[in-house]
Amino acid sequence: MKKILMKAMMTSISEVMETMFFLPVEFEEESTLAACGLSKEKKIVCRLTFTGDVSGSLIIVAPENLVAQMAENFMGEDKDMLTEEHFSGTLTEMLNMVCGNALSKTKSKEPFELGIPEVIDESEIKEKEKLTIIETTESKMAILLKIN
Repeated sequence: MKKILMKAMMTSISEVMETMFFLPVEFEEESTLAACGLSKEKKIVCRLTFTGDVSGSLIIVAPENLVAQMAENFMGEDKDMLTEEHFSGTLTEMLNMVCGNALSKTKSKEPFELGIPEVIDESEIKEKEKLTIIETTESKMAILLKIN
């Protein structure tokens, strides 16, 4: 089931990033945050939990400069006019769109329910944990799908 969910999540990320944030993406191999270079950047980390036939969470890690570009594209405002709240709100909304879209495409016996997306501390990701790396035209971000 994790492979099915991950495939749906990747499809949703491509769709949401292109249509809502005007950023095409490509997926790279799994890597740690340190190995892909994300550990050195100032970043925002968000998590969204879900329950249903399968329960778990989706975590996204994105550098602040990429989130600023996403917020600028999404809101149609210059990034200099946006605040930290706009940035975290943009990333949590992106996570909500991606997870909701992916789960709606996944066959299940009972409906999935989404929690509330939240900003979390990077320390909740283990140092050696492998994440799926996503490359945009300007930067990289990463996702981690956890199944309970």
